[in-house]
Amino acid sequence: MKRILVAPGELKVSADRSMILETHLGSCVGVAMYDREATVGGLIHIMLPGGNNDKEATAPCLYAVSGIPLLIAEMEKLGASKQRLAAAIAGGALILIDKKLSVDMNIGRRNSVMVKEVLKEEGIPIINEDIGGNFGRTFGLELAAGKTKVESASHRKEKIPFAGIPGEVRLNDLRRKIDKLKPVSEIARQVISRIEYATCDINELEKIILRDQALTANVLKICNSAYYGLPNRISSISKAVVFLGLKTLRNIVLTACIYNLYEDKLDGYSSKRGELFKHSICCAIVSELIAKQKKLKDPEAVFTAGLLHDIGKVILDQYVFERFNLIIDKVVNEKRSFVAAEKELLGYDHTEVGGIVAEDWRLPPFLVKAISSHHQPEGGQEHAEVVAAVHIADGICSMIGAGCGVDGLANRIHQEAVSIIDLNENDVDRIIEQLAEIMGRDELLWGNAGDCERTKSARRALSSRPLILRKKK
Repeated sequence: MKRILVAPGELKVSADRSMILETHLGSCVGVAMYDREATVGGLIHIMLPGGNNDKEATAPCLYAVSGIPLLIAEMEKLGASKQRLAAAIAGGALILIDKKLSVDMNIGRRNSVMVKEVLKEEGIPIINEDIGGNFGRTFGLELAAGKTKVESASHRKEKIPFAGIPGEVRLNDLRRKIDKLKPVSEIARQVISRIEYATCDINELEKIILRDQALTANVLKICNSAYYGLPNRISSISKAVVFLGLKTLRNIVLTACIYNLYEDKLDGYSSKRGELFKHSICCAIVSELIAKQKKLKDPEAVFTAGLLHDIGKVILDQYVFERFNLIIDKVVNEKRSFVAAEKELLGYDHTEVGGIVAEDWRLPPFLVKAISSHHQPEGGQEHAEVVAAVHIADGICSMIGAGCGVDGLANRIHQEAVSIIDLNENDVDRIIEQLAEIMGRDELLWGNAGDCERTKSARRALSSRPLILRKKK
C-alpha cells in the first residue's frame, strides 16, 4: 500500500485503491470522505475554523469553511457524487491549560464545532468520529476498503503489557548517554559559541564548518531552500554569511547538526522516525514568528532555543518507554501533565535532562534556561521572554500535529508565558496561518508538505465557487 502524508492545511484526493491517505492531528481536525460506488476518497487536515475572504481564497485547505467544500469539489472531479459521500472526522484535541489562562488556546473545540456545522450544511453524514481528549492522533483512510483508522496514546497503552515498576533512573546512567552525543554536537557548539560571543570572523567560521563534509553539504542545501528565499544559489559558507548573516547561519548549522540526533523514532514518546526533527523545526519557526510578532529581542536566538528545546527526550526516551503505562495512567486518571508524571516516576523530566545536556555542551545561558524551563515558564527569570516564546510555540506545534508525540497536548500552557509576551487569540490564529504558508512552500524542511500543483488547482477551483458558510462573529 502507498502511504501518502497529508500535511497541515492540505488535502489529497484519489481513486487509487492501493493508497492510504494519512495525517497527524493535534487540535486540528482531519476530515475523510469516501464514495463507495466510485471508490474515490479524500482527506483534509483543517487547522482553523475560518478566516477572512482573502485568506480563505488564498489558502482554502487551512479552514473548515472553505476546505470542506473544496474537498467535495476535488472528489467530484474524480467521479464521486456528493449524494453518496460519507465522512469520518478525527482530532480536535484539547491542550491542557491553566484554569486562569486568559487566552482561548483550545482551538480543537472551535475546529470540531465548525467542521460539524459545515458538513451538516453540505448534507454529508458523519458515520464515525474520534474527537477531543488530550492526545494527538494519526488518522488514515484506506481507499481499497473505504475504512478509516485512528491511532493514539490510548490505543498504544492497550498494546503494551504492564511489566512492573522498573528500577530507578540514575544520574550517572544519564550522563553516560549524554557523553555519547558530544561528537555530533561539537561543531554546532563551536559555531554557537563563536557567533554568540562574537569571537570569530567569516573565514574562521567557514574553516570550522568545512571540517565536516556532510555538515557543509547540508548547510548549503538548507541555505538554498525556499524557506530562506535567496535570489541566487549559494555555493560557499562565506557567501551564506554575507546573504543571511551570522545568527541565521548559526541556526542553519544547528538544523543540519541536530538531524542526526533527532532522526530516530522515540518509542517512549510515541514519536515516529523523523518526527522529533519535524517538531523541533516547527517549534523553532513558531518561536521566531512569535518573537517577531511580539517584537521580542533577537528572534534568531529564540529560533535556536526552539530548535533545541526537546534535546532531553533523546536521552530519556528509553526510561519513558519502560514506564509508559504508569505515566499515561497519571495523565489520564489523575489529570497530570506528562512532564509532571515523568518527574514523579523517573525522578527527572526531559526538560531537566535537556538542561544538563545544554550545560555539558557549554551552551549560552539563554539556551540552557529555555531548554530546562520550557514547560515551567515561571522559571525563565532574566530570559523570561525566550522561555515564554518557546513554551507557547511548543504548544502550538503540538496543536497542529507537527511531530506531536504522546506528550505534546498533555503538557499545560501556562498563564505566566501568555502574560510575559502579551499573547492574545488573534496572535495565535495569525501565527498558525503564517506557519501553514511556510509549510506549504518548503518541502526540504517539512518533507511531504503537500502537492503544489494540487494546491494551485484547489485555489483556482475555490475562486470560482461561492462559499456556503461564513465564519461566525
